[in-house]
Amino acid sequence: MSENKQKLIELAERLAIPLPEEMGSFDGYSLHCNFSGGKDSIALVLLLLYGYKVPKEKIQLIHMRVDSSEERNPNPLFDWPQTDEYLRYCAKKLDLPLVIISSPKSLEERIRDRGLWPAPSQQFCTSYQKRDVYAKWVRSLGPGRYLCLSGERAEESSRRAQNLAKSTFRVYKSANAPTKNRFVDWYRPIHHLLTDEVWELMRLADIEPHPCYQNVSRCSCRFCIFLSPKEMKKVAELYPEEFQKLVEMEKQMGHTMKYEKGNSISLEEFINKANTNDDQLELDLFKPCATWA
Repeated sequence: MSENKQKLIELAERLAIPLPEEMGSFDGYSLHCNFSGGKDSIALVLLLLYGYKVPKEKIQLIHMRVDSSEERNPNPLFDWPQTDEYLRYCAKKLDLPLVIISSPKSLEERIRDRGLWPAPSQQFCTSYQKRDVYAKWVRSLGPGRYLCLSGERAEESSRRAQNLAKSTFRVYKSANAPTKNRFVDWYRPIHHLLTDEVWELMRLADIEPHPCYQNVSRCSCRFCIFLSPKEMKKVAELYPEEFQKLVEMEKQMGHTMKYEKGNSISLEEFINKANTNDDQLELDLFKPCATWA
């Protein structure tokens, strides 16, 4: 066993805290890891494998594409174009099966239908394109005990810290159906991890990060509503045609993606603020790969 592998096991074992009493154990569940390809979803899987010693045959990596299926929409607008290849790289490194699911409608179509952008108080990008998609998929599996695992962490934001302080385990109500012998629960096992611990798990496992981290601090949608001006400007410079499409959508809908102190602000105005503020996190991580073998 290599030195890094031994250190990975030791770190994961230290980070594996007791499971919620109402959950009991992982025994009897089929485990579905919500796998974005971001650092937290990878740390989640490493903690299961090396901290909790969950057998690989119990685990699947589940990824929800927000731009609908690759066949239906081969030119992503909100999904990072590198993600599908990166997911395959991760699945190979982790030696786990990967399942990619999606809504029949893309996030762009959802936005145009509503005439509104997602907002912190109305994150239909998450509810329609991820949670509902997973619920429909797991319902199709029939009877069984299924556990959805996701990588939210309290350190990420005060809002997440408050939510996770209330509960890290609950029934996945939109998929759970005891009368049909289908039991679906939801657990967030890395809620207590710090960012440095997440990166260290990845480093010791020799898994390179998604290339989006060269430009943004979170592996979310390419044009996420939570991007800072500096991040949005970087993404706009990398993908000018896609950014211009969003600018035109704002004009067509008469609704802006961003607000400042309660007042609407266009995307073009928003990225101009990148030159005047310094609220962007400095990214401190090991160098991402450009391609994956």
